[in-house]
Amino acid sequence: MLGGIPWQTYFQRVLSSSSATYAQILSFLAAFGCLLIAFPAILIGAIGASTDWNKTTYGLPHPIEREEANMILPIVLQYLCPVYISFFGLGAVSAAVMSSADSSILSASSMFARNIYQLSFRQNASDREIVWVIRITVFLFGAAATAMALLTKSVYGLWYLSSDLVYIIIFPHLLCVLFIKGTNTYGALIGYVLGLIFRITGGEPYLYLQPLILYPGHYRDEDGIYRQRFPFKTFAMSISFLTNIFVSYLAKYLFESGILPSRLDFLDAGTILVKNENIKLDELAPVKRRQSLTLSSTFTNKEALLDTASSPEGSNTEDNLQ
Repeated sequence: MLGGIPWQTYFQRVLSSSSATYAQILSFLAAFGCLLIAFPAILIGAIGASTDWNKTTYGLPHPIEREEANMILPIVLQYLCPVYISFFGLGAVSAAVMSSADSSILSASSMFARNIYQLSFRQNASDREIVWVIRITVFLFGAAATAMALLTKSVYGLWYLSSDLVYIIIFPHLLCVLFIKGTNTYGALIGYVLGLIFRITGGEPYLYLQPLILYPGHYRDEDGIYRQRFPFKTFAMSISFLTNIFVSYLAKYLFESGILPSRLDFLDAGTILVKNENIKLDELAPVKRRQSLTLSSTFTNKEALLDTASSPEGSNTEDNLQ
């Protein structure tokens, strides 16, 4: 449940809303919309489970016995529908899958090139360099996605795994951004790395990944994969969350106290040093120009304003004195 909150597709639509009220209404309507859209998938699964496949060209055994239950949508379209519906239906499914896959790879590559490569390491990188970084990361993320698709057992497993990673890695950062003002880039980076390490070392049966850390209550299944009864995913999320807070405040203290010089702040966390000789104008927070009413009445020469008010240029002189 918590892993389904900080999704990029959700926040893209929230941030593009015209107002906060509209974003809230859109979120609640989308929740009920997801329930309604789930009914066609339920009906297709019920049709596939109740069909007498011996009377079709698919034949026996049942798709469940063949371990093809995850392919019930294309099976129903191909063997229970006319040819033209099967043609358009499978084409629509393929187009939707390819659209989601390439948009995910492109968005991941562009976010890596912009948010990590350029903002954190190469602030002066040219547009040509960023384009080449995107091209390279497209191949890397595409290879990783292909490997995951070949190793996993089902699409549901991939979806569950992605929500799992979002819960462990991104959800703690969302909490820190919304509710803890002192967190910065250093804490987010270290918390991200530690959360990912503790998640990977806990193993993943969907990817046949053996755990490196065996928590209390582990057991071995029929495939020889060790499974964890211990809530190691919540444990990894908690480590990422606490590490983010601790490292952020530690870095803030080291930079603001002068223990570490400002030139070592390579991630530009926005800390302001307390030593006067180290403070620069570009490091100070911008202040809105607002003239105090008390100061305005104190430093205004009222007699001069009265003398010039009767003259033709009195209004201009008054403005200049103000």
